[in-house]
Amino acid sequence: MGPGNSPEKWLLRIGVAGLLIAAPGAAVGYFEGFQDGTEAGDFAWVMMFFGGLLVGVTAWVGVLRGLDPESRRERRRRTAVRRSRQAPLAAAELTYETLLEAAVCSTAENVRPQPPAPVTDTRERLVWWCNRDLLTAFGLPGITAWTVVMALVGFGGVLHVFGGVGRGWFFLVNSACGLVAVVFEARLARGLARVAVSEYEHPMRWLLLREPDAGETYLVLYRADGDPDEAPPMLLRLAKKRQARRLPPAGVADVHGLLRPVTVLVPWIDGSPVWSRHPVTALDLATERDRARLTYLKGTKPHGR
Repeated sequence: MGPGNSPEKWLLRIGVAGLLIAAPGAAVGYFEGFQDGTEAGDFAWVMMFFGGLLVGVTAWVGVLRGLDPESRRERRRRTAVRRSRQAPLAAAELTYETLLEAAVCSTAENVRPQPPAPVTDTRERLVWWCNRDLLTAFGLPGITAWTVVMALVGFGGVLHVFGGVGRGWFFLVNSACGLVAVVFEARLARGLARVAVSEYEHPMRWLLLREPDAGETYLVLYRADGDPDEAPPMLLRLAKKRQARRLPPAGVADVHGLLRPVTVLVPWIDGSPVWSRHPVTALDLATERDRARLTYLKGTKPHGR
C-alpha cells in the first residue's frame, strides 16, 4: 500500500524502519566506540547514517505535512469520499433526523451497558491538573513518566561522566526535551480548562457519530433554538474515543467557547466536560467536500458490523 492511500501509516513505517536500522549501530557505538578504522566503528557509522537518514527524511516530510493543515484536511476529505464508496449525499439527505438515525445505529452495538452515574456538575470547581480526562487528552501522564525515567537514568549516568565512564548526557538531554513538552502541553490543557468555565455558554443539540473505519468519534453540534436544519452544523472531534462510551447517541449540552470556526469548544454533558484538542469545523452543506464528510460519518450501514 503506497503513501497515497494512507500517508500517515506510510511515514510511520519508514520512521520505524529507520529506527530499527540505527539501533544496532547505536548499540555497537555505545559499547565498542565509533573509532575510525575498526570494523565495529565502520559498522556503527554506516548503520547510524542510513537509519538517521530515514528518520530525518520522515520527520522532514511530517513537518511539511503539519505546516500545511488545509491541504491535509483536503486529503482527509478525499479519503473519506473514497472510503464511503458512494457519492456525497444531497443536503436534503443529511438532515438532523437522518443523522440521528445514523447516530443511534452507530452506538447501538458499541456502547456497553453501564449503571447510570450520578450527575455531579463540577463546573465551578474544575481544577485542570486534577482532571484525569483532560490530562490524558494531552498525553501528560505518559510524557511526565517518560521524562522522569529519562532524568533518573541520565542523572545516574552523569555521576560517572567525570570519572571517565558513563554516558548520561543523552538521557539528560531527552529529559530536558520531555520537560519542555510537559510545559507546552500543560499550557494548552490549562487554556482548554479556562474555556470550559468561560462565560461564553451556548445550549446546543448534539449527535454522536463514529467513523466506520478508523473509529474516531465526533460530535455534530446544532443550535438548540429553532429548527436545527436552518443553521449549518458544526463538527467536533473528541480527544479520546473512550470518552464516547458513556455518551448516548444524542442530547443537549451546554457548550462553552466562541461559536466561530477554528476555535475549541468544550461541551458539558451530564455534568462532565467532553474534551477535544481539535478546533471545531463549521460545515457548509452547500459544498461537496463537507457533504462528503458527513456522508462518510453517516455510513451506509450500522457502524461496527
